[in-house]
Amino acid sequence: MATIDPWGHNLLKELIVMVEDKEEGLLRRTPIIGEMIGEAEQRGEERGQKAIAELLGRLFARRIGRRLTAQEERSIVERARVNGPDEVEVALLEREREALVRWLAEPMRNA
Repeated sequence: MATIDPWGHNLLKELIVMVEDKEEGLLRRTPIIGEMIGEAEQRGEERGQKAIAELLGRLFARRIGRRLTAQEERSIVERARVNGPDEVEVALLEREREALVRWLAEPMRNA
């Protein structure tokens, strides 16, 4: 079997190069396949954002000792998006329970 491909080609590596090469990628330039790759990347980003939001929600719930309301969950995600994750991290780690509840309820400041 080792002599079947004496040039050392690796189909998986070749396909990865075709997908990842954003400038010249053959698969990305192919209309249907390119669209499928773009859609898959978008779904992956959305899933990642959803997973992060769920994790933050669970962490905040543990800190305040109860399940978050839908408004509080939206507040965390929006604050992270607009003001950056540092603000959310500082609030989660440095504020006491009651201060954290007030922070979630107060109007958001824009960065």
